[in-house]
Amino acid sequence: MIIDAHTHIISSFSNPNIVDIKFDWSDLDFWLSSEPRSKCIIMPAITQFCDSVSLNKEFINTWKTFSRKDRVLPFMWIHPNQLEASHFKELGFSGFKFHPSISQSTIDDNEKILELCEKNRKPILIHCGRNEKSRIDYVLKINENYPNLNFICAHLGGLATDLIIRAFQKMLEAKYLDNIFLDTAGCFYPELVKKAVKILGSNKVVFGTDRPFHDYDVSLYTIRRCNFDKETEKDMLFRNLLRILHH
Repeated sequence: MIIDAHTHIISSFSNPNIVDIKFDWSDLDFWLSSEPRSKCIIMPAITQFCDSVSLNKEFINTWKTFSRKDRVLPFMWIHPNQLEASHFKELGFSGFKFHPSISQSTIDDNEKILELCEKNRKPILIHCGRNEKSRIDYVLKINENYPNLNFICAHLGGLATDLIIRAFQKMLEAKYLDNIFLDTAGCFYPELVKKAVKILGSNKVVFGTDRPFHDYDVSLYTIRRCNFDKETEKDMLFRNLLRILHH
C-alpha cells in the first residue's frame, strides 16, 4: 500500500498551451484504478483572493459522489479569515491545509485554527517554503502548546535544499518534537530524506508528492533510492500517515 500525503485537485494551472499542469478527478480515478491498493490525501486549490469556503464546499460535494471516495482522504483548505467553527461539522474531511504565503498569515497568529483542529483531532498540513511566513520557525514556536495536535510540515520543512537544511537545524535545537511530522513532497535528494528520518525517527516522515506540481513516480523513486529497510519504508509509505489520521 502507498498513501500519497500531498495531492491537489487542479483542473487547470497556468497556461496549458505551454505546459499542461493538472490533476483532476478523472486523473485521480485513473491513478487509483492503476494502483488498486493505494490511497491519497487530496486538497482543493485556492488562491490568495478567492471565496475559499465555496471552493471547499464544491470540493467536498464532488468527493462525496466520487466512485472511489473510500480511498481518498480530503483535507479542507480555507483562508483563516473565512474559517468558521461550523465548517468542522458541515464538511466531512480528514485534516486541514494551511498555506502561510497564500493566506498571508503565519500559523502562530491563528489560534482559532489551532484550537479547532486540536479539538476535532484534525492534523494540519502546513506548507513550508521560501516565503518568510512559510518558515518552520512559526510551527516550532507554538507546537508545544498543542500536544494533541499533529503538525505535518510539508516539503521536509523547507522545500528548497538550503531551507530544508535550515529546518533540520531548527528541529535539532527545538525542545519539543513529539507532534511534528515531515512530508517528502518536492524533495528529490535521498540524503535529505534519510537525514529527516535520522532526526525525527522512521515514524515521523510521510511520503508525499505535491501532485500535479511534481511527478509521482520520481517522488516514489526518491524514497526507493534511500534503501531503507522494509519496515521503515512501510512506515513512510502508509503506516505513519494512518497513525497521524487516527485510522
